[in-house]
Formats: sequence, structure tokens, C-alpha cells
Amino acid sequence: MEDNQPVARELLALNHLKTGYAVGRKQIVITAAITATIYSGEFIAVLGPNGAGKSTLLKTILGHLKPLHGKIEWQNKPTDQMSARQMAGCMAAVLTDKIDDRYLTAYHVVSTGRYPYGSLTGKLTPYDRQTIDEAMTATGVETLASRKFYSLSDGEKQKTMIARAIAQQTPLICLDEPTAFIDSPGKVSLMRLLKKLTVEHQKSILLTTHDSELAMQFADKLWLLGNQDFQSGLPQTMIKEGHINRLFDQADVAFNPLTLRFESK
Repeated sequence: MEDNQPVARELLALNHLKTGYAVGRKQIVITAAITATIYSGEFIAVLGPNGAGKSTLLKTILGHLKPLHGKIEWQNKPTDQMSARQMAGCMAAVLTDKIDDRYLTAYHVVSTGRYPYGSLTGKLTPYDRQTIDEAMTATGVETLASRKFYSLSDGEKQKTMIARAIAQQTPLICLDEPTAFIDSPGKVSLMRLLKKLTVEHQKSILLTTHDSELAMQFADKLWLLGNQDFQSGLPQTMIKEGHINRLFDQADVAFNPLTLRFESK
């Protein structure tokens, strides 16, 4: 019987990557040397306590920060040799940065995902408009197209931003704390949407999150950051080998591997 499943291909490779900040001649290292690979269709969640460097790692991958050591390669090409336009064709970002939304509709926000492919005039082509419409339909925000972005709920805003990333048509979408400020049902809905993108559209998803329980439920792989350490593996493996407990357990709260929840001791 022939296997019709798409073959996963390597997209992004981190090789002995250290992230952090350079202050003068001094380097402030936040994450230890990370070696990991992202393949097409993977859903990866980056977990770790506050200050572990989750957002710093994401911004380094996106090229917003320079690596302190090691290298990042996109399909065997160092990303520091790629132009901003080339990077924009590979990775889309959904970050926590605020956008100037006083005059923008949801449609306008999603349309900015087409800017890397547009002309100098910024005029949208019929293909651009089709891509925008399909992206908004994929995230369920097509009925919000004419609404002012500032008037949307937090959950609607986040789905609109994900639609913008989809409209950018990149193999990889990176998200920083996408479920922050969203109610519990909305968090589940958003994670289901991201999972659907990996399954039905072969998008790769890399997200940072504090919602560890949801990450373990939906992600294909976990990247664990903490105490200058890095671990990568299947959620069930990370749980079974005790990595979750070592990373998150506190004096009065511990992760229960049986219930997959954090519980009071």
C-alpha cells in the first residue's frame, strides 16, 4: 500500500546556538548552546520559567537579535547571509509587539502579510487578495474584515495576526506567547487552529508559551529552556524522563505525570 503522507523536510537548523545580549564587550548569555532542527509540518512549543530566554531565542531565530555563538541555517544556508526579504519568505512572526491600529481594519492588518511580495506602490494584486481572503477564512476571521482592529477581542486580534502570518505564505510561523490574555476556551481554540495548520497546510509552528499543559497536549515536540540547559523531545518522553518536573516543580506545586496537570503538593 502506497504511503501518501507528505515527507517532512528540514527547514531550520540551530547549531550550538547561544543567545543573549552584547553590552559593550561583555556578553550576557541567556540560553546555553542549543542544537536542534525544525522540520516541515512540526508543531514545537518552547517551554521554560520566566527569564529562561524563550522570547530571546525566538527573536534570534527571526534575525531580530544576533547570535552570541553558533549559527542558524535555513535549508543549509546561514540566515546571516540572507536578506530581510529572503527571511520574510521563509519565516513569519506573530509577536507581542503592539501595532498602530487606530485606523487599520482587520483586512488591512492581514494584507501587510503580502508586503514582502508587493510592488513599491504597495498595490495588492488579485492573487494577493485571494491569498488574504483564504488566510482570513482559514482562521475564521473573514467576517471581521471591515472591523477596526482595535475593536476586536484579544482572541480575535490574535487570530487576525495569525491570518497575516498565513498570508505571508512562509513554511515556518513563529509565535511569542500567542495565548496570553486570552480566556481558557479561546486558548484551546487557538491551539487547535495552530495544530490544524500543521496537519492540513504543512506549516511548521514554533511558539513560546507559559501554558505548559496545553503545549503538552497539542505540540509534537517540546523545547525546554532553563538553568542554562536545553532539552528537546516528544512531550511524552519529556514527561516520562522527568524533565518537566525538574524544570517546573516548586516547593508547593508539582507536575503530575498521570493527570498532566500542575497540582498543589
